[in-house]
Amino acid sequence: MNRQGMAHGIVFVLIIIVGFGFALGWPQYAKHKEITHAKEALEMARRLAQAQKDYAAEHDGRYAQSWTDFGLPLTCPQVTKEGVNTLECAYYDFYLQDGLIYARHNNIAKWLTVDVASGKADCSHETRSVAGAKICEKLDL
Repeated sequence: MNRQGMAHGIVFVLIIIVGFGFALGWPQYAKHKEITHAKEALEMARRLAQAQKDYAAEHDGRYAQSWTDFGLPLTCPQVTKEGVNTLECAYYDFYLQDGLIYARHNNIAKWLTVDVASGKADCSHETRSVAGAKICEKLDL
């Protein structure tokens, strides 16, 4: 084999090794990103729940009708979905229902709830959602 053929062979082997590394690492990276997004969503839901609790204490137990009433810096647009005032963020939608702040994932059948009165958080998922189960497991609630 001449030198040019040898160089092509080495480059080909390096491309194969990098490709395998990428193929093995990508799912772990994606899982890490989902867990990070879930932790951020949980923190945001806790801040919203505390803000709702504070608002209710100042307004005779009534909850705010708009997310902007709290004075929190919100980076997500506020929209109305099916008659519910919702913060529509990149990975999660946030809304208030029955004294709970819900953070529903946009793609995975998984949601987080934070009780406004107690501040207690919970992670739920559909029974068939393996990804939802794994993410909830990592949140340590």
